[in-house]
Amino acid sequence: MMVRYGLRALYYFHSILGLVPYELNSQNGLRRSKCKRRWTLTIGCTTVVLVCFSFCAVWLQDTLSFATFVDALLIRSLVLVEFTIRYGTVVLCFYQLLRHEVSLHRYVQRFVVIGKSVVVRCSSRSYASVQRMVYALVAKMLIADVGLCTLFAMNSGIKRHETSAHVYRTVNIYVVMMSSQFTNLLLLMLLFGSYVYGQINKQLDRTVHRLASFETQQSYWSRRRVRVQQICCDASDTIDRLCTLHQELTEIVRAIVSIFQLPVMLMNLNQFIVIVSRIYFVYILGAQVNHRSDYMSYHRFFNSILYICFEAVQCFLLALGSSVIAQEARRPGTTMNVFVNAWLDTRTERSIELFTLAVLATDSRIKIGGMYVLNMAFVFSLATTVNMYLIVLVQFQLNID
Repeated sequence: MMVRYGLRALYYFHSILGLVPYELNSQNGLRRSKCKRRWTLTIGCTTVVLVCFSFCAVWLQDTLSFATFVDALLIRSLVLVEFTIRYGTVVLCFYQLLRHEVSLHRYVQRFVVIGKSVVVRCSSRSYASVQRMVYALVAKMLIADVGLCTLFAMNSGIKRHETSAHVYRTVNIYVVMMSSQFTNLLLLMLLFGSYVYGQINKQLDRTVHRLASFETQQSYWSRRRVRVQQICCDASDTIDRLCTLHQELTEIVRAIVSIFQLPVMLMNLNQFIVIVSRIYFVYILGAQVNHRSDYMSYHRFFNSILYICFEAVQCFLLALGSSVIAQEARRPGTTMNVFVNAWLDTRTERSIELFTLAVLATDSRIKIGGMYVLNMAFVFSLATTVNMYLIVLVQFQLNID
């Protein structure tokens, strides 16, 4: 019951933000709705208008109070690039969502059907893992997204009481929230995809180990050839069915990722720029404690720390989800390589061989635009690149001094 409430909370929250243009039906699941599509279109168009207005306010903002500080100008330039990428990401998300609405609905419906066909045959103990995933997403939405964005709004740090500055900041917090909720939808797909892969792997593991008992208990099964033949036929049917579900699920995940690969690429680029610019800003604020300006304040210092943590959490969770689903998708290759030194009929051996070849021939990694793989190695590469750029920026600042 709590899982259902958690999923409904995620659905209604994202529906209010216009990120789910589908209507929830207790019998048919998600179905297309003209009203929800119009709401998504309205939110998207409103976001575009607010983004344009906010972006113009940023460019036209008075810079005389910190124009004498070269470090502040450099930081502001990085922030402007960051805003450009973030705003473009949110606009592109709505564009891709509306453009591929029909395809996404078909993929989601088939995704749910595959999940139900696998979960029905599993024990009730697997329900606990679903609970943990739903609770983790709800906690992330409430603490990391809503909580940190609320702190951003409360700790404004705007000393000049200008309407344009407040409007720009409000729109910026709204765009950050939208970007994080888009990440939540991707995480939901990755986590439940890894869960479905895990259930396929459990069924496959039970089937293969049942065949392996022919080797460990040869004296018992040698007198029961008819029963062995029946078990081999059932195992072959199960392996063929799981192979079909595994390949179809892989195609669905790859199709959804291909639709949103450009927004994900922009989000990763924005996360890199945010981490670099905010860490450099914290360093500058600590190095120039005797130089006070309207631009450099302790409000911005604490916001920078929070923002670094916010984007680092988004990046880490997205990479972790991609790594987990890729690992679960490749696991049948290890399970099917268990050598069974016993008699198996030709059909069973062929089913095992076809499933193994299908897993080995399919690249289950989450590739973004064919440029990089989104996994934990990407997080390490991002950290080393951030470190390198920070060294360059610090050397640049020392040369100025």
